[in-house]
Amino acid sequence: MATPIQVQGISHLEFLFTHGFPENSPANKAWRKNLVQDMARLFARTWKAPQAVGQAARERMAKRFEKELRALLSALPERFHAVICGVLAALPRILTLPMVLLHNDLSGFNIMVEEEECRLVGVIDWAAAAEIGPFGMNLHSAQDLMSKVHLEDGRIRYEDYDDLERSFWETLSDEVGGLSDGTIKAIKAARVLGLLRSCGFTSQLANMPDRMPIRDDDGGRSNIMILDGLLVNPATRFEELNEWLDKEWRGKGPG
Repeated sequence: MATPIQVQGISHLEFLFTHGFPENSPANKAWRKNLVQDMARLFARTWKAPQAVGQAARERMAKRFEKELRALLSALPERFHAVICGVLAALPRILTLPMVLLHNDLSGFNIMVEEEECRLVGVIDWAAAAEIGPFGMNLHSAQDLMSKVHLEDGRIRYEDYDDLERSFWETLSDEVGGLSDGTIKAIKAARVLGLLRSCGFTSQLANMPDRMPIRDDDGGRSNIMILDGLLVNPATRFEELNEWLDKEWRGKGPG
């Protein structure tokens, strides 16, 4: 029997419990930047190791994504509809991105860091959370390193958010040898698609053939709050959505 690989360090969640306050101290800003850059390097490694996916599989993937997005369009409140329509329009561009191994649960439980400088040492639970899909679909998880979600106030960005966001994209681009503006737009569209698929549906139970869209009720409250923070609230939503929504309202779709 193979010996399980032991990942050293502590979970990022444990690190925050132990060292996370005051949140905007110089030390915490430095630790956040270390981890954001290391996560960008981890994502870059998947870009540089694309998976072979045939045309038939890509077409099945496209149909599945479209079906899921249309289900969300029917189920989620109207304030999300323009964003969902934008992702539908961007699907052909998203599917031109490299197909990579995605970890779909990059939560504080699964990100392991060393305790001295909050450097990434590994990611656990791949067996339960792995999927092949277009690069960028799990990049929304990086927002949890740059901001937090308050149960009453919703998403709140840390003071150094702008520096962290800029550092993330600069590190990612440098590690993969450069990214064109068009490729970055496609990656950011994939990021929104991944967020909608991650937070827009209930967990799949063993006796359920498909996941069901969440509802704007007590059961879906926490996921709706996440979607509101990154897709709707002008103060905290993905910046590219300002352009997306303006074009959507003018009937042009995302550019």
